Amino acid sequence: MPTTLPIRILGDAILRTKLQPADPQDPFLKSFLPDLIQTMYERDGVGLAANQVGVNLRIFAIDPWWGREDEEQNPRVLINPEILSMEGEQIGEEGCISLPEIYANVPRALKITYRYLTPEGESITATAEGFEAVVIQHEYDHLDGIVFTDRISSLAKLKLKRKLKDMEAQAQDGVNLRIYEEE
Repeated sequence: MPTTLPIRILGDAILRTKLQPADPQDPFLKSFLPDLIQTMYERDGVGLAANQVGVNLRIFAIDPWWGREDEEQNPRVLINPEILSMEGEQIGEEGCISLPEIYANVPRALKITYRYLTPEGESITATAEGFEAVVIQHEYDHLDGIVFTDRISSLAKLKLKRKLKDMEAQAQDGVNLRIYEEE
């Protein structure tokens, strides 16, 4: 039975860490991947990167259409993803499980081509557009220690400065671990 993992909040050093490549054969992934997926759904996310639950591996789970167009869960796990090309631009409001109650308009590529390994070790190259491309770019940024507020305009950052500083100030010894209470 998968476990819901605690979410790391801005101010936690691992959210600013460039993550290590993962080995699809690593036995740790057998238990970790179901937990990552479970946590994404429990927190009403459409994506969740490994560092958001305190794991230093280049892995994220996504399910861009869950809860929007489709109530069926259809998660995908991307191991060691790479964005190969980007085209166009779109701007849309984003939020993040690791930055609760903070939202801002973020410029992203409209279309991307990317490559990743599946948990079975298969290499996949695919293209994504629109919202799916946004979700992948958002989670991919986490793997490099980037959060969405790093990509917003200076004016938007200024408006959020106090909230962001307060959130980061809650970190103790570089760890900001928030455990969500079950409702």
